[in-house]
Amino acid sequence: MANEYQVMETKQTALSRWSGIVLMVAILAVAAIVSALTAMRFAIRGREVVVPTLVGKTESEGQKILEQQGLILKVSSKRFSADIPEGHILDQIPERGTHLKTNRSVKVLLSLGDRKYAVPNLVGTSLRAAQLTLAQRRLALGKTLYSHTPEGEPSTVVYQSPSSGSLEGSDPTVQILISLGPTEQYFVMPDLIGQPAELVASKARAEGFKIAKPTFRKYPGIEPGVVIQQKPQAGYRLSKSDLILLDVSQ
Repeated sequence: MANEYQVMETKQTALSRWSGIVLMVAILAVAAIVSALTAMRFAIRGREVVVPTLVGKTESEGQKILEQQGLILKVSSKRFSADIPEGHILDQIPERGTHLKTNRSVKVLLSLGDRKYAVPNLVGTSLRAAQLTLAQRRLALGKTLYSHTPEGEPSTVVYQSPSSGSLEGSDPTVQILISLGPTEQYFVMPDLIGQPAELVASKARAEGFKIAKPTFRKYPGIEPGVVIQQKPQAGYRLSKSDLILLDVSQ
């Protein structure tokens, strides 16, 4: 009987010993897994970097900055910009401050600079033609001034700013001056009464004045073909655009 109790006690001791060993192995295995996961997590984080600011940098500057971080610069496209000089980075994806694994690409948008348009020659054209020409070139009509000028046809452009051939930005304006024709000269109307109408008309036309077809009427005591009345009257201001009316004796 005593021997049976000794055998049972020995079996229980052995079982207890094996249970402890199994538990210890399990604990060690779990610890190893946790340690491996932790190490992997740190390893993954160790290959991540913060994306730097590239906007405003040149392509070569951006490339050097990314190489120091273990990243690669990739130009995705180019676009005109009035704010960022040509050849400089206009935008980036992903944006600065983003966490990114090394050996990954950062896409950038390069600036082509301000879009330039050649200003066309508007001199000699009408206002409407100038508007259409500018619209076709994606330019805008600025101030339109009117003035009498010694040169140029009336109602045509005689001056523009900027001048033709200039390169302007994406939304420039072109100022123009439209001629109202030559500045009018004024003369004092002479006294023509009593003078031969044919001689008066010939001389006036030769000097650029306008003479209407004379009105003939009888006037006692005056020989035929003499100016007996005039309009404008002597002493009045007269321009070459005014019409001179004469009454002539019949």
